[in-house]
Amino acid sequence: MHSMSIFKLFSIFLITGFMTACATQVTEKPSDIKRSTVPLSEYDQVVLVGAELLGEYAGQGANEKAKRKIDQVMESGLLQQFENFSTMSVSEYQANKPTASGSKQVLVIQPVIKQIKFVGGAARFWAGAMAGSSVVIMDVNLIDAGTNERIGVAGYYRKASAYGDGFGIGSNRMLEDVANDVVNYVRTNM
Repeated sequence: MHSMSIFKLFSIFLITGFMTACATQVTEKPSDIKRSTVPLSEYDQVVLVGAELLGEYAGQGANEKAKRKIDQVMESGLLQQFENFSTMSVSEYQANKPTASGSKQVLVIQPVIKQIKFVGGAARFWAGAMAGSSVVIMDVNLIDAGTNERIGVAGYYRKASAYGDGFGIGSNRMLEDVANDVVNYVRTNM
């Protein structure tokens, strides 16, 4: 009888853990999508700044890895859109913001990750659904370097379910999707 009570308590604990562990709290909201006020095809040069991780999300290994993946997919997609295209890190951008020279117009694409929780394949393998859902909320600002004016903004929210994300495949797809959202936004504003 005693072992049966322990088993019941353990079962209740386990079920409660599964029900609550996967709850990923979404605390941020993506910005509304606003079309650019200037057609992007008018810019002679385009600079993609690496995504900036805000607040507590910066410096965490899994989040930094996820940020690099987002940057890589955005760079690859935007490289196909523009002839004169370059990238710079957030620190390079903060130290030396690009400017327009003469009649040359420069567009800066600046992604900002407002919230992220990335559960990779290894964590998903060992913890399963208890590792929680993956989520990313990212805004992208389009800035005219000549006037330093924001000419467009778009916010995106993507999530990979804790229960449907076998081996982190959904979480990786989530990163690709949010990066491709930015590429598609730029493409539709050409």
